Amino acid sequence: MSEPYRNKTKNNEYTKSLNASIWSLLAAGLFFLIPSVATADEFGISVRQGYAPISGYLQTPAGGEPGSSDIRRPTFDELDIDDTTYLDIDLFYRKGRYTPYIGLRFMTFDSSGVLEKDLTTRSQTFVKGESFDHETSFNIYRFGAKYDLGYLSPKAEFAIMDFDYEFDSSGVSVERSYAKFAVRLGAERTFRFDALEVILEASGSIPLANTPEIYTVAAGIKYWFAENFNVGLDVQYFYLDYEDNQDLPNHLRLEMKPAVSFLLQYRF
Repeated sequence: MSEPYRNKTKNNEYTKSLNASIWSLLAAGLFFLIPSVATADEFGISVRQGYAPISGYLQTPAGGEPGSSDIRRPTFDELDIDDTTYLDIDLFYRKGRYTPYIGLRFMTFDSSGVLEKDLTTRSQTFVKGESFDHETSFNIYRFGAKYDLGYLSPKAEFAIMDFDYEFDSSGVSVERSYAKFAVRLGAERTFRFDALEVILEASGSIPLANTPEIYTVAAGIKYWFAENFNVGLDVQYFYLDYEDNQDLPNHLRLEMKPAVSFLLQYRF
């Protein structure tokens, strides 16, 4: 069995196990939310479809071995990715001043092109002038709660960054998948003007070793067309940086500015 095939098979097995673990966590989160709906003052779901220009890089070595990846490469620019779309789904219930929630963000970037210079990633070197196909997903899963103080709503959450990377060129394929956990703190402020709401939000990761830094600053507007239904528009700055502690670390950076999304929300 060839080494690339063996690595790919091993990575696929790890990916299946990883996905099973993540979906188990999501199921546990839903199990936490659903039994409380009957006694909740309010239960809701919101869906956002967004667009953002992006920048960053996907430094992805093999086993932390020096020389197994170029530094801060490949960049999104050389992968011919300038922007992306994303989908946010949020579930929440409110009981008095307390609001637990689950937030899911799905982002996938895929591209094809021709390498403008040699690229080393996952211990494979791909030569300038070769065509390539690439796909990366950054999915963010959040489990948290906020508390309404009237003038401000502080919040705390547990976040999972689910990363999957694949690069193919000249019949050779490399892959890498992993999930990392972060603890985040933040706050929201809502201003209400009859049927109109303006929401300001900021949140960020507690700086812990071997965890992703995920920061967001956002402003949004909602209009309530009915008691239970609103539409809105959000503008957000999103920054993600992850670097582990290997000799040659995995080092990911994703910056989205501005990320603009259209919102639909329904509450029961």
